[in-house]
Amino acid sequence: MTMMMMMALKKIQLTRQVDLLLEKKAQMLNQDVLHNLEASDKLRKARRQLEKIQGYSLVQDFLWNEVFRKWYLVFKISLDIAESEFVPKETQWFLFADNDFPDGDIWIIPSKENGITSTFQHQEYNLKGDKLEWTSGKICLTETQGSWGRKQYLKEPRDVNLRLKWHVERCKQWLIAASNNTLVEDGDPFELPPFPPRSNTHLIFNEDEVSFNNWSSRNKNSGTFEAVRFIRSVDLFLIKQYSVNGNEFNVPWGNRIDNLDQEIRYGIWHLIDEIPVLPPWQIPLNFTELKSILEKQSVALYRFLYDECRNLRKEGKMPSFVLLGFPVLKMVGEEKSLIHWFAFNFPKLPAVTGFRPDSPELIKIQIRIALQNDKNIKWICTENWNTKQLNSRGRLKQDISELKILIIGAGSVGSIFIQTLVRLGVLHVEVLDMDLVQAGNMSRHILTLDSVGLKKAEALSNYLNGIFPAVKSSFKNSSLKDVLEKNNDYLTGFDVVIDASGSDDVLKQLGDKIDDGQKFFFVSVSTGYLADSFYVYTRPADDRNDMVEDFNSKIAKWLILDSQKSSGDEEIIEGIGCWHPLFPARVDDIQMLAGAAVKIFEKEIMQDRDAKLTVISKSYNDNGHFTGLNISHE
Repeated sequence: MTMMMMMALKKIQLTRQVDLLLEKKAQMLNQDVLHNLEASDKLRKARRQLEKIQGYSLVQDFLWNEVFRKWYLVFKISLDIAESEFVPKETQWFLFADNDFPDGDIWIIPSKENGITSTFQHQEYNLKGDKLEWTSGKICLTETQGSWGRKQYLKEPRDVNLRLKWHVERCKQWLIAASNNTLVEDGDPFELPPFPPRSNTHLIFNEDEVSFNNWSSRNKNSGTFEAVRFIRSVDLFLIKQYSVNGNEFNVPWGNRIDNLDQEIRYGIWHLIDEIPVLPPWQIPLNFTELKSILEKQSVALYRFLYDECRNLRKEGKMPSFVLLGFPVLKMVGEEKSLIHWFAFNFPKLPAVTGFRPDSPELIKIQIRIALQNDKNIKWICTENWNTKQLNSRGRLKQDISELKILIIGAGSVGSIFIQTLVRLGVLHVEVLDMDLVQAGNMSRHILTLDSVGLKKAEALSNYLNGIFPAVKSSFKNSSLKDVLEKNNDYLTGFDVVIDASGSDDVLKQLGDKIDDGQKFFFVSVSTGYLADSFYVYTRPADDRNDMVEDFNSKIAKWLILDSQKSSGDEEIIEGIGCWHPLFPARVDDIQMLAGAAVKIFEKEIMQDRDAKLTVISKSYNDNGHFTGLNISHE
């Protein structure tokens, strides 16, 4: 027997072994493992309560599934309503429960036999597998949002007698709402449809109300785009540029993304009028379904893929992705205000002989073959990385994202304070500091050992650019004095100047520029000894007082208190100076106090009244235990 024959035989044997393993796993998924396990008394008791539900009937009592490590039963629900297009009067379901019931999860999933076949809102993608007796379309019964959730929701009970019954009753109500098309109604949050399994590739876009208006004003609905890899080791690409009729326009990202120098891939985009789903809410699986959806919107999939693929080939490029964009709304019933994109891999073009490589007819034939009806779509994940989307759960009350902010001092206080502002929506920051990052900074700084030896301003600015994709942070590795000597009007380029240096010289230099008529909202942030207190001085741009004199008069008594606290500690800090990185203060104290200081800053910049010193102090009980914060004003 030749070596090649032996290798072929070994490959056949290995294939048979894999097939046997897959078959065994499928049997385990569908059947109870033959052992002595029996459903608990609690489960059997709960199952008997289901008989009280009108329209319920048991098909199969509890069996154990070893792969899921859950018990399951099969039941039917009969509805006393008119049969609808997507919901028959009688449907069959699988119910899964954990072995430690009434604790654990409960799933209700359509049966592949006599179950619902479509995908609805408040449901996972309803896909029929080859090996399983149930689909993948688990329905969401604990949803409290939206009209269906509000109308039908009662808090899920944990009682043995009530929990299974509650879920099956919710299943029945879900079916009635699906039949009546009332799972979603006006005023509900808009919900994107679930997808079948997608690849690990992610394509990132940046859309908001402004870009929605820009798209609406364009006179062509298709074109090409360019995407850049974000991280070398991950298949995550950000769209950097769109092309329409040969005109290019850039996506407004921040410095981190604008400066990316990674792999570039290309794609084709098309805007359509409506979200591409099969009724009621199902993403198409293959090109037959997608072509049918697009044809109803007067869009020919083959035509625009051919046109734009040919345009890319003229430039020596090949598409990797296809984007389908459509307008969406925030709440059902509202006006559409945002473009969302779905994406799939550009289908692999087959090799076809008999044509010149640059022949238009070759591309036509290749795309027609690639879009054959039985070919599945390889959907990929998409995300909107617009800043409003990413930090929608935590923004400043007043939208100050467009304010230009200068932070002087990139030490512990400055870095924690400005990082918090950036995470709350501030996008334009310049960092000014001439010092180097030292290892001793790590106990309180947001930077890491990777930054040791770098200039603080540059390292902190790079860190801020990595927080959100739209952040535009710059830096100057210099002192304020040196910068002002080169550009006397430097400060006029900022709306807000934050002094976190703790330096009297810096305070005087800023005061001199204010006296010269330069206007900006001024903030000074500093911590007292052992970070027992935190000082926030705010001064509106139009305030007429002498800033340095006012600051010193307001903070004087607090500095005296600090000096009294530090007496006797000279040996601890002798020879290292009060701004040495080992100065005694804990990071948790600085973070807590800086967080409170941000709230003071937000309040004062919104009110824009008189200059004020706010002192945030820790309070302790008689045993020396921390009890909270006190706020004082000067």
